[in-house]
Amino acid sequence: MTHLENGRRPVSAEGELYYLHVPVAPRPVAHPVEFLTATELLEDEPSCRAIWEMLSTQFKTRSKFLSIWPSVRYVAVHYREGELVGFLLVSAPVNWQVDYVVVRPEYRGEGIALSLVNATVNQALARKVPYVMLTSREGLRPLYETSCGFTVVANKPTARPAAAALCQTAS
Repeated sequence: MTHLENGRRPVSAEGELYYLHVPVAPRPVAHPVEFLTATELLEDEPSCRAIWEMLSTQFKTRSKFLSIWPSVRYVAVHYREGELVGFLLVSAPVNWQVDYVVVRPEYRGEGIALSLVNATVNQALARKVPYVMLTSREGLRPLYETSCGFTVVANKPTARPAAAALCQTAS
């Protein structure tokens, strides 16, 4: 369910969870994942176009993407028959922050997101990164917490409409 915030942009009514993962052992990866530097990705025009297309059609947060892009250091990608069908961005000022995990709708449910996340955790382990962080909506908790081994460290509850908040405080 979504509602409008300030009458402008759609916002998920689902709360956000903040996760942390300390890599200590390799995680299983079922699908092939390439782990590229941002510079290597930028040299591949078709992949850049595919990423922009997926962001443009699946998210209303292109401005967020543009604001985090300067911090992106790595990109995990999964291809099928030469077509980019999933990716994950890693911002790495010191520790790693997973900013997007995206899979084309027609390929969802096949474990691609799980492979992207676990391959990224494996790269963090190999590079001795102390921890990996990410933020996601509550509905993805089974993926990140159960399947990928992340731990919820904080949450941001769903914003309630002002009228509902007033009714609740009055009772």
